[in-house]
Amino acid sequence: MTEHLKTKFTQRIIELQQRVTSIHQDFASGRNADWSEQAGERENDEVLNALESEAKNEIHQLSNAISRIDSGNYGFCLNCGEKIAEQRLAVQPAALKCIQCAN
Repeated sequence: MTEHLKTKFTQRIIELQQRVTSIHQDFASGRNADWSEQAGERENDEVLNALESEAKNEIHQLSNAISRIDSGNYGFCLNCGEKIAEQRLAVQPAALKCIQCAN
């Protein structure tokens, strides 16, 4: 099961890296000289910055999850050492803590 998760996490990281690359390409394309167009582009830039930040955060979390799979620690709470419930991992695959310690 963990090899399947590792493959799934790796595929998701690739998708997110492609998203980040697309965002960088959009920023590199330059901006319009028209002031009214620039206002819309600035709003777009804010959205792109937020999407890039979220993607990088998810990449970091998934990379850590892969490291925990490799070390045999995936699915165990970093605080108490107990097994993290499968339902929690299904919702948040990169969870570091069981629900009790997370609260």
